[in-house]
Amino acid sequence: MEMEGGEGRVVLITGASSGIGAATARLLARQGMRVVLTARRQDRLEALAQEIEREGGAALAIPADLGDPSAREALVDQVEARWGPVEVLINNAGFGYYATVEDTPWEVVRRMFEVNILAMIHLTQRVVPGMRRLGRGHIVNIASVAGYISTPPLTVYSATKFAVVGFSEGLRRELEPHGIHVTVISPGPVRTEFGRAASGLEVDPGEVPGGLAPEAIARAIARALRRPVPEIVIPARYIPAIWINRVLPRLVDWGTARQGRAWLRHLEEARRSGSRSAA
Repeated sequence: MEMEGGEGRVVLITGASSGIGAATARLLARQGMRVVLTARRQDRLEALAQEIEREGGAALAIPADLGDPSAREALVDQVEARWGPVEVLINNAGFGYYATVEDTPWEVVRRMFEVNILAMIHLTQRVVPGMRRLGRGHIVNIASVAGYISTPPLTVYSATKFAVVGFSEGLRRELEPHGIHVTVISPGPVRTEFGRAASGLEVDPGEVPGGLAPEAIARAIARALRRPVPEIVIPARYIPAIWINRVLPRLVDWGTARQGRAWLRHLEEARRSGSRSAA
């Protein structure tokens, strides 16, 4: 079903200070939506909000640490007090950590699940009542191809993205009778700050040549808001790999294990090189 234009719709975007979130905010604001930007980095949020407003859009910057349940509750309260119910929720915030399961600090595991999964579920719980009162809404959850094919050294991150996919599927079936759409977007590698944050290095040692620009994901989100679909895998060339992983997992095991070992060696070399440069 084709949806009408987004003029005036209230859109809450998490992880909006950079990458996919920032690109999506710019695009949806140009389409007439009122965008609420949230992330931890207040300076970036405010700069983005000012940029959008200079171009004639409407933006509201609300810094929040989504790992904190009370901050999530306060976030939705502030949006509703200012602009009314959230009509579109884009759960984009998330992070990864390059390491084996054994070498991933427990605090990192705990926070990754808090930000990547629990924040998504909690914000969904907070905005759905308003959507039901309106009789419409759209929740877009950003997963990953890693939510279908788990590859070391991102095993824990992949687990969170598998959860995003499963949650989105069930949520779609719950909310569809109420006129609320749910879409899960599963990108392949994207040129963002993800790798630098996950590795702790100034330069992303795992950047994949040909990785997508964040704007490509933003356009996919905008298409889903105009014409709701359950799922988008982007680029589509990953769809055969997902199916092969389902029917011939042992074949994929060999390739991903080999790739993971090589990647960990590459990461360790990059970290040693970075340490030498700093010295």
